[in-house]
Amino acid sequence: MAGHALGDEGYGGLAVLWALVNIGGFGLFQPLEQEVARATADRASRGVGSAPVLRRAGVLGAVQFMLVTAGLLVAWPLGLDGLLDNRPELLVALVLALGAFAGTQLVRGILGGRHLFDRYARYFMVEGGSRMAVAVALALAGVAAVGAYGLAIAFALVAAAVVAAGPRPFVSPGPPASYRELTPAMGFLLIASIGEAFILNVGPVAVDIAGGDELGPEAPGVFLNGMLIARIPLFFFQAVKASLLPSLATLAGHGDLVGFRNMQIKIVAAVGAAAAATTVVAAAVGPLVVRIVFGDELSRTDMALLAASGGGLMLMLSLTLGLVALGHTRLAVAGWVAGIAAFAATVSFDLEPFLRVELGLVAAVLAGSLVAGSLLNLEYAAHRRQA
Repeated sequence: MAGHALGDEGYGGLAVLWALVNIGGFGLFQPLEQEVARATADRASRGVGSAPVLRRAGVLGAVQFMLVTAGLLVAWPLGLDGLLDNRPELLVALVLALGAFAGTQLVRGILGGRHLFDRYARYFMVEGGSRMAVAVALALAGVAAVGAYGLAIAFALVAAAVVAAGPRPFVSPGPPASYRELTPAMGFLLIASIGEAFILNVGPVAVDIAGGDELGPEAPGVFLNGMLIARIPLFFFQAVKASLLPSLATLAGHGDLVGFRNMQIKIVAAVGAAAAATTVVAAAVGPLVVRIVFGDELSRTDMALLAASGGGLMLMLSLTLGLVALGHTRLAVAGWVAGIAAFAATVSFDLEPFLRVELGLVAAVLAGSLVAGSLLNLEYAAHRRQA
């Protein structure tokens, strides 16, 4: 809706904003959700309330948000202004969206920890639905201000958190919580989360930087539209991801290493087959779909590489989750670090900007999968010897 209402030039800045919100939001605040969920579930298993956990987590989230806001203000005159098309209203939207992200992760952590998955699902339904509703209303009203569509992202996050929290008591009183209850693995989770969010969302930002004066201001938006179509299977993989880790962790916890390995092989084989199939489909019909939906032109090569990077990311996630299930969160970080390093090295090549970024994304997931797969194989062998 924003693409049609704003035109190519305005939509390019919004695409960069979208990427920065998701890199910063998921990368910085997703570990907060994971640790709140873990601590809440632990307290629930002991029959005690999690209100003190929520208060401690709120302080951590507020500190993170203040540091991020200060960083953005410092970065604005140092190059962030150029990324956001010199539009201060997009900076305001970015700050508000990241603040909303911090709050929503607390809500989602409590819901996940208490196994309130109906309300957890409601959160995503309201977030997507309200964002779409606002965009439609703005478009029908003839609003062509980029900042209005940027603020819609923050509005949707806040609306979803309010609805998901619901009218019933959200948390119950309980014994005091220390920060140690929330931070045992926060550092490693933060690195892994930033790595995942970076590889998943960096494309439009990288195109804006790599394109320079060679491409027009619409280039990030065109790239984002191609990513959205080529990576549709990755959206569905989130459901697999949510159930895969508990299943693998249960097998590992019971000492069923044969079952663990068999499940890992099956999921890797399935993901590999799906990645290959979607790459072929994206190359065949992807350019047509992008042209019909967004009115943009992308080549078969563009769509194939974007689909391949999405499929590779599914493979990489499957392997890193295996390491986490075996209790090696620290080693899982290595794959993301390798992926970011491979991306940085590849985008430095002197190639056409779109191709440079697309190859960088493919190199990132390939390097990350190789590192994560090798470490998983080594750790599986070590666990077998100890069994």
